[in-house]
Amino acid sequence: MIERTLSRLVALAMLAAPLQVSAQEDEGMGEVIVTATRRSERLPSVMTSLPYLDRRPAIGLRRAADGVVRRIEIGSDSRSEDMRRSEVQAMLLAALDRASRKGLSLVTGELEVKEVTRENWRALFPALASPSTTSHDEDDDDSQDDDEDEGNGKVQPGFEDDGSTATARLMIKAKLTGTIDEAQRKVSAFVQSVPATGRSEIRQLGTMALTIVNPEQYREEINARIARSALQAASPYGPGYGVEVTGLDRAIAWAQVSNTEVYLYIPYAYTVRR
Repeated sequence: MIERTLSRLVALAMLAAPLQVSAQEDEGMGEVIVTATRRSERLPSVMTSLPYLDRRPAIGLRRAADGVVRRIEIGSDSRSEDMRRSEVQAMLLAALDRASRKGLSLVTGELEVKEVTRENWRALFPALASPSTTSHDEDDDDSQDDDEDEGNGKVQPGFEDDGSTATARLMIKAKLTGTIDEAQRKVSAFVQSVPATGRSEIRQLGTMALTIVNPEQYREEINARIARSALQAASPYGPGYGVEVTGLDRAIAWAQVSNTEVYLYIPYAYTVRR
């Protein structure tokens, strides 16, 4: 009897906000960058002070990451501004051609990665494609963002020329099929294989960061784990006790928990009460 009652209570709690959950699932995020800092810490302080956001819950899903990213810069310090831009363009296009053959991709993005291709690179790097499309103020902002990301895989897509060096910033993405060291060796070998044009070069920055594809796809499995935990927590209290579960309508959050693994969770909370 108590098991049936608790099952109904947990089921009702998990259906409390179906419209918001459905909207999140319909949006279907692509591949996102995971860092050692949990996602809730990216939210405004007024939100991270809430009980269900200022801690990582015990119930979630630990799994291997899908891929890794490494920040790079393609730069040239030739004398002429036009020559610097031309050399960076040429090396970027050479890298794009080689990446597809090596099973790698070049991407941009802070949270969700977007692949750079021969078809879209001009739209993603307008200042590299044309010198008049980006102001110096915007370049300064990009530079400041880069200084603050501390090499964790987060980078503002962009290009700037400070008068002596032209620099395009992006990332290399590889599938994670083994260890981080193996992925790093693959990325380093790729960087060394891209032919330079004039005085252009590719520099690796920061450290490897993990990625995961569409975290929302794991919502059902995480919900089921929370339900089992809630039932188990309430069962020792006997008849008349139920479980109130909150926070299940919130977006999936994530954190890096090892060199190759991520922890996916919903910032839920539950209370056993009569």
